[in-house]
Amino acid sequence: MVKVALEMEPGDLVRVFGPATLRVSSGLVSVLGAELGEGEFFVIGELRSYVVKGVTASRIDVELEGDARVELASPEEEPYDEWVEVADSILSSCPTPCTVTVLGSTDSGKTSFTALLANRGILRGLKVAIVDADVGQADIGPPGFIGLAYPKSWVSWLRFLEPEMLRFIGSIEPSPLVGRIISACVELQAKALSDGVELIVVDSDGWVEGWAALEYKVDFVRALRSNHVVVMGDDRLAEYIARLFPGGVYKLTRPMVQATRSAEDRRRLRQENYRRFLEGDLVEVDLAKTPVYGACISGYKAEEKLVKIIEETLGEEMVELVTRYPGGACIYVEDQNPALQQAIKELQKKIQGLELMIIPLSTAKMILSALRDGRGHDCPALLVDVDLRSRKALFKTKCKGPFKSALISRIRLTEDYREAARGRIWI
Repeated sequence: MVKVALEMEPGDLVRVFGPATLRVSSGLVSVLGAELGEGEFFVIGELRSYVVKGVTASRIDVELEGDARVELASPEEEPYDEWVEVADSILSSCPTPCTVTVLGSTDSGKTSFTALLANRGILRGLKVAIVDADVGQADIGPPGFIGLAYPKSWVSWLRFLEPEMLRFIGSIEPSPLVGRIISACVELQAKALSDGVELIVVDSDGWVEGWAALEYKVDFVRALRSNHVVVMGDDRLAEYIARLFPGGVYKLTRPMVQATRSAEDRRRLRQENYRRFLEGDLVEVDLAKTPVYGACISGYKAEEKLVKIIEETLGEEMVELVTRYPGGACIYVEDQNPALQQAIKELQKKIQGLELMIIPLSTAKMILSALRDGRGHDCPALLVDVDLRSRKALFKTKCKGPFKSALISRIRLTEDYREAARGRIWI
């Protein structure tokens, strides 16, 4: 650990790359919209970087870990004052309660401005809520979830907040499940409003290019009835959104210098958040008595005639279970192999007009899930194993039952919480 003491005059700017902790020895400084006086501290997480501005003559002590560093910053490369000015303008003009949605591409500063706006609200004494709607790089909850949090003090990183409520989406890509994302955000917004929140800041995902993405974002803003929309660092996107929501759209400059995250950094951050929420005890859930969403195991019993055709074609010893759903059938098999692949092609010729989903038992485990409890909270869980005959399933979770329903994702993890595969029905 390296310790650095900085003397700052009013208006001075320094940029701190985390992981780092800064403490104010004297004076007053501003960081991420928060105003820190003598004795206060601020934690800057790994792969984050924030500007510190001197409000009065000040002294701050900075503890740097790993690759953290401190460097001088200039107003020309740092839009800090612009961000604070816009945040204060929004808060001055917004009704109570107020919902602000933040849009922008990946690494455009969405999460940082979300925290800054929340901090400016806290500075005014408002009760603030943050909705983390970025399912791919979720911070308040694990990936594949949308989270709601009520900050009790300065916000330095959404990952440091405790979730008030989580809503399970089941994908780290927004495109397959945009309706589920929008409805979950509206539900969390309603929860916050019922709890007397005065400012709701919604941090969205970075999917903003292409017609499908634009339609999704427009529907997102409309469904939340956002009072203001902030677009980070994208003139074209801001112009497009402003045409549809005139008078309530702000376009902000993105920082010229900021901490960057590689694809591997993003994977590691997701892995850490999976572990943070999923490391828990094993609980058994009877799926025969518990509604199951997103899984073939919730299907109804297949007709004997259909089962017979499937077993004759694939081999009776290969077929573990067949379930039906309107328009299709799920076939649980011992495992995939080249001979089975050919047999499946033959089966598809025999059963035309029926969608077939083949599920190898070897992949029907280590699935990101959620267990909804009696309060309606979606508790992060990991489906470790399941007995198809008895419908008894083992989940790893930090939560205690009883559970009202189980929700299964399209994400399969390894033993150490890395993403093994995604994008299909696993169980």
